[in-house]
Amino acid sequence: MHLIFLFLSLGLLWLHLASAALLATHYLRLSPALNRAFGVVLPILLLFFVEHFIGLGKLDFLWPISSLVCAAYLYRQRAQFSQPEWRRAEIAFGLCFAWAFMWKFLFPSIFPTSERVTDLYFMANYYEGLRLPPPDHWFAGYRYDFYYAFQHYGASFMGRWFGWDIGFTYNIAFALLLSLSLALIWEFARRLLPQHALSRWLLVLAVMLGGTGVSPFLRLIVTPSPQAAATTVVSEEMWASARFIGNYDERVNTEFGRNWFARSKPAAAPSGEFQTRELPIENFGYQFYMGDYHPPLGGFLILFLVLGLMLHLLPNTEASTSSTSANSASLQRIPQALLAMCVPLMLITNTWILPMLAILLTSWVVWRYAQQQAPDWRALWAGLLLGLLLIYPFLQYFSIRTLSTPIRFVNPIDHTPLSAYLLVMWPLLILFVLAACEVRKQKFASLMLAAFLLMVIVGEFVFVDDPSAERFERTNTTMKWWGWLWSGGILGCGAIALASSVRWRKHLAQVVLVLLCTYGWNTAQFLVQGGANQIGKLQGKEWLTDDTPVGDTINYLRHAERGIVLENHLGDAYTNQTLYALFSNQRSLMGWPHHLNVWHPGQQQIWLLNEQVREFYRAEMAQPAAWLLQNQVRYVVWGRPEAALPQWEKLNQAIASQYAWRSFMQTDGSRIGVWERRERELKLDAAP
Repeated sequence: MHLIFLFLSLGLLWLHLASAALLATHYLRLSPALNRAFGVVLPILLLFFVEHFIGLGKLDFLWPISSLVCAAYLYRQRAQFSQPEWRRAEIAFGLCFAWAFMWKFLFPSIFPTSERVTDLYFMANYYEGLRLPPPDHWFAGYRYDFYYAFQHYGASFMGRWFGWDIGFTYNIAFALLLSLSLALIWEFARRLLPQHALSRWLLVLAVMLGGTGVSPFLRLIVTPSPQAAATTVVSEEMWASARFIGNYDERVNTEFGRNWFARSKPAAAPSGEFQTRELPIENFGYQFYMGDYHPPLGGFLILFLVLGLMLHLLPNTEASTSSTSANSASLQRIPQALLAMCVPLMLITNTWILPMLAILLTSWVVWRYAQQQAPDWRALWAGLLLGLLLIYPFLQYFSIRTLSTPIRFVNPIDHTPLSAYLLVMWPLLILFVLAACEVRKQKFASLMLAAFLLMVIVGEFVFVDDPSAERFERTNTTMKWWGWLWSGGILGCGAIALASSVRWRKHLAQVVLVLLCTYGWNTAQFLVQGGANQIGKLQGKEWLTDDTPVGDTINYLRHAERGIVLENHLGDAYTNQTLYALFSNQRSLMGWPHHLNVWHPGQQQIWLLNEQVREFYRAEMAQPAAWLLQNQVRYVVWGRPEAALPQWEKLNQAIASQYAWRSFMQTDGSRIGVWERRERELKLDAAP
């Protein structure tokens, strides 16, 4: 039954995506992958604007109507089905979606590791369909107006439209967003390498798999301990290539590794005080393994949209489709307007990447003038202003809440050690050299080289100064900037090098990409031995709800009236706290204190409320019932790990006058259930 539901859900999703792509084809006249992506992004952006004025609420009653409309529209456009380009694009997208979906089918669980739970929380804020900014589901009484979460809004809207469970929506949205990007990568490679099938596949695989320069040499640098479990080694080697500098490199235990890193630490470091800087590079392919529906996913989509638009706008080249002659000024206006609109899109999707996007777009403008093809400034300004207008209601709140994160120069002690930098970045640097050799023959080469080389230089000498310090001074910057420029640089400069008419350049580029693709061995090992969990259970919560009383509690809360849920303090971050509320689409009185303190700086109430929660569950509060009512708590969860604590009796006596106990498990000295405010029971008794 579950598989039937899954196939029907994916069928409905494809029906709507195919219709959106065909509709975009009629109005935008772009390439298939661009049409599909903008056919999704632009309507969501418009709805995001609208819901800042009026919340649209639950929308699941509309999908039968929209499905009929889409089916009728596709039937009217059935002549498109016979077009080779349309079939090729749909097959390519289907394969891209299959790859992304496979990861979520094998690893669907939404664990409180990394940022999966925070991403689910971002989605939950939008799931009620209230006027934006919505109530904060992790901090009752406040609004969710402090994070760039456009992609989370889009995922929630999809879930609201189809009536999907929030966990199921999370996993489908993850696969959809990555597959849209992957389809753009494939189309970019196909259009620059139309006659080079092997090179095209190598390029796509190199970007898709997520290897770095470390990948082919990992075992030469770190030899796993014979005592380590196979699954542990497999998992560690999956993240080692991305999180090598300042992390996995501290495990170096081979002669080659020790010799390579002999001079890694800066000479200026005070003796005994220096902490190796952690400088990760989480590129596009690494996101499949990560499994987080986090803003970098949307940032990568915008990267490949921008590259696709730039390629579409190439004058007098084979990259322009026959149906949309890019030499026509009128047909260049829409893609140029969309190019400029990507700036406000990035602002609400992954603000961290704005400096890199600015470099890419500025390079394109300068390059156009150098090619004596001045950009259409009216179209650019129109796209930019329209995009800013559509996000203005969001910025009205977001701009007040943003943290102060100025861009500063990197201190000498924080620069990347040369040996480590070369080990990670050598594939990109070689492709830069090969692209430089093609500048005179391929006009696009100078743009790709200038833009991404400038990003590499800027990324080493400046950084975003967030609250992190010392070991993590540049961590967030390199994690986001390096991964973004790496993915774009490998794709853009790699395609240029592979298209070379000089055989040694082409073959050298192929060797570089083959070595990057050795990460596929790590990926295959992980998929086979990595401990796939809860396979096919796409609601993402079964790892928790398979504990029957816990599952019964969450299921009850899911169908109960909306209200604030109190859960025990289990730690400052990355714990199971708030999962009862999130998986049941309820609001939490308080989420992870550490994250809330970052998002609501200066709010002393966070730590005060956190201590009160701890006092409540320790049964040390003088008037717990009054405190619950004051905070408008409707449900109090008594789950795990507090199930066996003796404080239940004292708490029950203290709040029984206002809260009724509903048990889902009771054994000797152990209970699981919820206290529910009696006001609801009185309403039910009074109902006819």
